[in-house]
Amino acid sequence: MFSKQEQRSWIKIECARGLTARQCRQGLQEACGESALPYRTVARWVKAFNEGRQNVADMRRPGRPSVSEEVYALTALLDSDRRHTIRELARETGLAHTTVLHILKERLGMRKIASRWVPHDLTEMQKWLRYDAARNHLERYEREGEVFLRHIITLDETWAKSYEPQMKRQSNEWRHYGSPRKSKVSQNPSSVKVMVILVYDCDGVILTHTVPQQQTVNAQYYCSFLEHNLR
Repeated sequence: MFSKQEQRSWIKIECARGLTARQCRQGLQEACGESALPYRTVARWVKAFNEGRQNVADMRRPGRPSVSEEVYALTALLDSDRRHTIRELARETGLAHTTVLHILKERLGMRKIASRWVPHDLTEMQKWLRYDAARNHLERYEREGEVFLRHIITLDETWAKSYEPQMKRQSNEWRHYGSPRKSKVSQNPSSVKVMVILVYDCDGVILTHTVPQQQTVNAQYYCSFLEHNLR
């Protein structure tokens, strides 16, 4: 309930009031219960405060820092910048790379992951509109079942290149051990490409539409496509 430093601060105040170590210990027990500092620790701090000590934090010990200090140092660095590399963290703390990696994974349970890319940064209104549409679809599905799903038509667009090189996996062949590997010249995809709109339902593709060159696909173009092509 109370940290060690909080209890030490309270002991410091009680020492200024002239209380003894036994009286301080009794007060801590009444306030903190089982988490109160032991009597020997209280007596040591009472003596230190009576001799003029002001700081309630632990003194930094010479030599290798304790595990808790290492964890605290790494946590502080990550709080300031989550993109630190293992090399940077090791240089800042003076720890070995393996030690930093062990603390991050085993002690802190952390892993480094990339940001999740999203197609659009939606406004609150757009989010609520999508939520409302999804809720209406779920309500209709509960009422109508699979019949409702067969009425849904969706569309998407993609870029189609006039020439797409064969992927490396597509050139895999079964051969005996020791057989020479075939050579394959690296090729680049064609720079000539067109946008294709695909329309489909649960049974498959209904319509493919090639967008004219230099045409911007916006809301107006989609409305015209829906009216004159898909309808």
